Amino acid sequence: MWGEMASELRISERLGSGKREARRLRHNGFVPGIIYGTEKEPLKVAVGEKELLSECYSSAFMGHVINTKIGSCNEKILPRSVDFDPVTDRPVHVDFLRVSKDSKVKIHIPIEVINADKCAGLKKGGLVNFVVHQLECLCSPDAIPDKLVLDVARKEIGESFALDSLKLPAGVSAAHPERDAVIATLVGAKVSDDADKTASTEGQSAG
Repeated sequence: MWGEMASELRISERLGSGKREARRLRHNGFVPGIIYGTEKEPLKVAVGEKELLSECYSSAFMGHVINTKIGSCNEKILPRSVDFDPVTDRPVHVDFLRVSKDSKVKIHIPIEVINADKCAGLKKGGLVNFVVHQLECLCSPDAIPDKLVLDVARKEIGESFALDSLKLPAGVSAAHPERDAVIATLVGAKVSDDADKTASTEGQSAG
């Protein structure tokens, strides 16, 4: 089964381009965008601004395939980026990646701690110090998980969590296994406080 999400996005093909066309679209409640990927030509589209705003603030938006119909063609697309105006905070452009069942997509997946109540180190006042908060992964479009879980049960202060602690699901692999070999460490509260003080001192020195 494809990992599709229900979508209320209004997406239609746009023929024009350039700044004037972009302004016209935004004036009429649409955001210019593009669909790229596979061996097809990039497709310029217009997306309803109201619906886009409603969905792009959802944590599921960037990590789920959308099944949409544009004209007479069915497209399976994955949201990749939404650009916002720095002054008005309105969306000004959106990119989608066209995918197929054979595609591999690169995506950042958040990491969530479980079994904190069973962690000896945390009970002693330790803290989980994340090296990687979101793991960059290669996934099949139908196997993109909402999150990865880090089980900290029975861990002691001073122990670290290697990449294989995440037990990645089938169809998911780390994009940079050597870079992200260590996900987190379990540190004592004093170590964490010292690190915070050092960062604060360095920040003041830089200022």
